[in-house]
Amino acid sequence: MIPSATMPHTLSRRRLLQSAAVGFSAAESHEQPPAARTFFGDLHNHNDIGYAQGTLTRSFEIARNHLDFFAFTPHAYWPDIGAYPGNIENKWLNGFAVAKARWPEVVEHARRFDAPGSFVTLLGYERHSTAEGDYHIIFPDMQGDYELIPSLKEFQNFARRRGAILIPHHPANRLGHRGTDIRLLDAGVSPVMEIFSEWGCAEHDRAPYAYKRHTEPGRWTENTWQRFLEKGYRLGAIASSDDHLGYPGGYREGLAAIQASSLTREALFDALRNRRTYAVTGDRIELDFTCNGRPMGQSLGFTPKRRLRVGVKGWAQVDRVEVLKNNHVIHREFPMDRVPGASRWNSPVTLRFEYGWGPWAALGWGGTADWRFRIEIEGGRIEALAPCFTPGPLEERRRDRIVKRDATSVEIESFTAIRQQVDDYSQKAIVLRVAGGPATRVRVACEKPSRCELIQTFAQLERSSEMLFTGPFPLESAMLHRLVFADNGECSFTVDDEESDASLNWYYVRVFQSNGESAWSSPIWVEKR
Repeated sequence: MIPSATMPHTLSRRRLLQSAAVGFSAAESHEQPPAARTFFGDLHNHNDIGYAQGTLTRSFEIARNHLDFFAFTPHAYWPDIGAYPGNIENKWLNGFAVAKARWPEVVEHARRFDAPGSFVTLLGYERHSTAEGDYHIIFPDMQGDYELIPSLKEFQNFARRRGAILIPHHPANRLGHRGTDIRLLDAGVSPVMEIFSEWGCAEHDRAPYAYKRHTEPGRWTENTWQRFLEKGYRLGAIASSDDHLGYPGGYREGLAAIQASSLTREALFDALRNRRTYAVTGDRIELDFTCNGRPMGQSLGFTPKRRLRVGVKGWAQVDRVEVLKNNHVIHREFPMDRVPGASRWNSPVTLRFEYGWGPWAALGWGGTADWRFRIEIEGGRIEALAPCFTPGPLEERRRDRIVKRDATSVEIESFTAIRQQVDDYSQKAIVLRVAGGPATRVRVACEKPSRCELIQTFAQLERSSEMLFTGPFPLESAMLHRLVFADNGECSFTVDDEESDASLNWYYVRVFQSNGESAWSSPIWVEKR
């Protein structure tokens, strides 16, 4: 569990009580969350096996370097595709033919790259539907099925027989425009919904990260996750990239967080079926959430007293953590507002090195920049790290790679350019959690794009960020961000809620970091009396 912290702000609502006021008995609390770790991966990604871009081998190599699990899901078929002006449907139909012909290659790659305990691959593919909405299927084994079943009901029956999972995605499209027809959902094979991807966020129609890519006109209120929860559907939250550049786990495009007992296909599937999942946009935010000891995604019988425990560990300052009941906020925490105390150095600090600012594309000058750099820590120890690699530009021979890492250094090989990027966000980053003190020194030594270095102490980075320039304007540049202390990037708290109403209730948690990265937990349901 994440260490406790104080609670500076509370949003009061009817029936929300202070922790000390509710008198839980041991029998009511049954605080026995299962032993689990959080794994991050991508369950929805595309490349040129279909109608997207990038090779199959590149996709698997990228995924293995920075993810825990990966499902490549080629565009397979579209039963109700129809005819379009200029016969543009041929682009999709030709892509489907490629996917079918090359499916044996997909199976071979998944089997070859699979390494339980360090990297797990899963097989799957995508089914489009204008009327019913899009789903991708994820299989529990490497058998290699490829069944293009026109009827959604029969496809769901097939998934049930195979023990597979169907995940609806970009649900907030308008019904009849590839938005999810929730009336047709089979909860037995669709326990989770992809509520964030490169499309945007489908939590509700006014949530951050609007639908603005592709061609659909935003988010239809009736097809958002919150509306589905209101209607009684029990859908866990998950994210994945839906990237079309063959880049699994692209930063800011969405990652699936799965809380499983081990990094094996069996454990991942058990967690998916039980909705022990949450969605993150990019930073690998750690999120724990229980109600009376039950983990996210679960339900418990009616009880008037509910003890909600939340733990958050971010990779930037955490602006706020919100607890929602029946889609309404009942409690907020604001870790970013805390003033770090004298003990601020007792916990690891977060250090972000962001690189890739370069010639503006409109200048028509400059191409892809190759990066090779080493971050060295003197007088401290690297406790954890997280890569933040954006998907563009599409460069078949280049890779973002963690080349080496140990307790005091990490070496990165990467590339950047302001092309094929979400919102023209070309920077990539590596984020470290470092145990150290004011005298700890960080040195960034670049070999590419040019030989240069940046040296700062933690005392300096506590006060100000600092820049690294590879040459005169407008050549590429980078930045060491100001340090983030645990007081501002972590929190844990308890919220006690007492409810006499006999109807069904659900709770979930969402997290917003100051850098725009976010997370949403799966709900916990309390049954009606």
